[in-house]
Amino acid sequence: MPEPQHANQLEDHTVNDGPPRIHHTQVLSRVRVRREGNSLSTFPILSIFLARHQTRQARDRWDSGLILLSALSETEYERLPRLFDLENYEKCLEDPGGIYCVANLELYADSKNELYTLIQEYSEYTLKHYNYSKIDRGVCVTQTCKSYAKNAFLDINRDLRQVLEGCLNETIVNKYDLMARMYNMNCVSEKDKDQLNLDYTDYIFLVVFIILLVLCLVGSYCEIYSNDKNNELSHKKVSGKEVLLCFSIPRNYKGLTTIGESDPRVNVFKSIHALRTIVTFFTVNAHAGFIIGNAFSTDPHSFEKAYEYVDRRIAFSGTNIVQVFFFFTGMLLTYFMQVAAETRQVTWNVIPKILFMRWWRLTPSAAMAVAFSATWMRHLSSGPLWHTHITHGSSAQCRRFFWAHVLYLNNYIPEDTFCVLQTWYIAADMQLFIVGVLIHFAIRNRSTRFKISTLTALLLLGMASPALHVWWLELDAFMMQKPELYRTLSDGNSRKLHMLGHNNLSGFVIGLAAGYLVYYLQQKKLEYPNFKIGNFICWCSIPLYILLVYCGSLFYIDGERPSIALRMLYAGTNRAIVSFLVAFAIVGATLKFNGMSKAVMEWPGWVLPSRLSYSVYLLHTVFIELSLGIRTQLTPVSFYNTFLMAVGVFVVTHVVAVPFHLLVEAPTIKLIKLTSSEKTEKKSN
Repeated sequence: MPEPQHANQLEDHTVNDGPPRIHHTQVLSRVRVRREGNSLSTFPILSIFLARHQTRQARDRWDSGLILLSALSETEYERLPRLFDLENYEKCLEDPGGIYCVANLELYADSKNELYTLIQEYSEYTLKHYNYSKIDRGVCVTQTCKSYAKNAFLDINRDLRQVLEGCLNETIVNKYDLMARMYNMNCVSEKDKDQLNLDYTDYIFLVVFIILLVLCLVGSYCEIYSNDKNNELSHKKVSGKEVLLCFSIPRNYKGLTTIGESDPRVNVFKSIHALRTIVTFFTVNAHAGFIIGNAFSTDPHSFEKAYEYVDRRIAFSGTNIVQVFFFFTGMLLTYFMQVAAETRQVTWNVIPKILFMRWWRLTPSAAMAVAFSATWMRHLSSGPLWHTHITHGSSAQCRRFFWAHVLYLNNYIPEDTFCVLQTWYIAADMQLFIVGVLIHFAIRNRSTRFKISTLTALLLLGMASPALHVWWLELDAFMMQKPELYRTLSDGNSRKLHMLGHNNLSGFVIGLAAGYLVYYLQQKKLEYPNFKIGNFICWCSIPLYILLVYCGSLFYIDGERPSIALRMLYAGTNRAIVSFLVAFAIVGATLKFNGMSKAVMEWPGWVLPSRLSYSVYLLHTVFIELSLGIRTQLTPVSFYNTFLMAVGVFVVTHVVAVPFHLLVEAPTIKLIKLTSSEKTEKKSN
């Protein structure tokens, strides 16, 4: 596909071209003088903390002087070197001996250079700008660098790195009077383009997959030709046949698609299906944005301009929606632990079993997704960016950190930035689940007052933790989705704030409290169906959440960086507010005044996608990574293109999630229920 005309003109634009203009340093100096008298707003209660930030405040005032560079004219912007460029990949490897490389370059200048100063100052405004001192180039070395290698008396095959760096450096010097240092390269040749190099890990995954497939086929055969049509447990001990039936595809498909009558006590949780589906959709949609923002787009400046629109800023600020999942985990934990205690003697001795069951519920599906990314995914295709994103990216890190994903420690490993990135939530969820089980057993037999005091203290601790991280590490109020975050998939706000399990404690604790409250209300059989104010608040929960996210979007507005007190306040409260909104809706359903739950949230159509949500959550980044790896040309930047990609990823992932659920996730759930049924029967006997 031909590149846009302005993109071709961009590379040909020299430093001295263009109409007369005001020097950018003069503009900056005026902005700095105008803002010299401004000071950051503070809260008196945090004055003791703000004293140590006087130098940081001065730096924030200096950085705020760069905001005018976000409004560079197109002519001024076009003076910058193109951030991304890809030469024709297919044509390059059609030639015998063709070599195609993707190089990551860092620009520099030996002496004072006006263009390099502009690049540095424009890139320093990281809130809305990419780092233009680092550029990426896809080059057909055997064509583009042929003459350079000949003049330098170098052999392309033998001196590949030297040829590529020298060739690109020569081009950049001639066009921009700048120099480039190559700090990374990934190359593919015509000879090894279609080679399939398998190792023992690939064979291990293949054997495990074949075993699963055989178990499902045998289980399906037993299901179809079994004389026991009711499929109920008929033995005091688990038999081999019953284990095989857990893998039956017809049985698991029926369990996936059948919407049966549930226990009246848990009807209050019907709205969870809707919330789980909605949150999964927005999560997939947010991650699909990496296809556009990650790298190699036709017009990265258009992506930067998206931060000027309110609706885009709101979308960039919705990362706290994941708190809904943490809330559900806490609420269902305490609720069903109390229900189980009605018929079983639950002691501290069962804690290891509870934790193992939770580990077993999450791990087989997650391990298969990570193992696939580590093994066979790297063999699926090829492309100029395949090694960058797949072979040396997600696959390499999944092979290195597979153990951390199985033990749910990956969210505390800063180097693990590409391997099935979204599994940080599963790790944090498992960590919080362990904490929740210990808390429940510690306070379950204590007075209501003691429970309230303990959970309140934990809530305050959970709110203080992210606020203290923001203060001590000088972080943003939340994981702000800046352009360089899309490009590198990692920054301080994500690895040191957003993904850490203890920083998500507040929403989980509110879930624990909600589980206790819902159980208490059901035991007392309390109902307030005519509570109109409560019904109104339930209907307002969505607008209130949008208002909260809008407040977060204000951190993207140009100007002085928000004060440390304001950032700490938002970091400490936004997770709790999200969970309180969901808690109110659940309590409203319990007390029968939540009209929204009845009208919308309990629609049976939510059940099927909700049951697939865990598989969808695990698999959707596989398709995003494949989309990044197989691209052979620059990706257009537009809202329409982003929307189509997000919907496409969402739909395709659901299609693939069905067999994944039937082969992996559903048998896991059935095995858990089978062992639980055995224990229950033994107790009843």
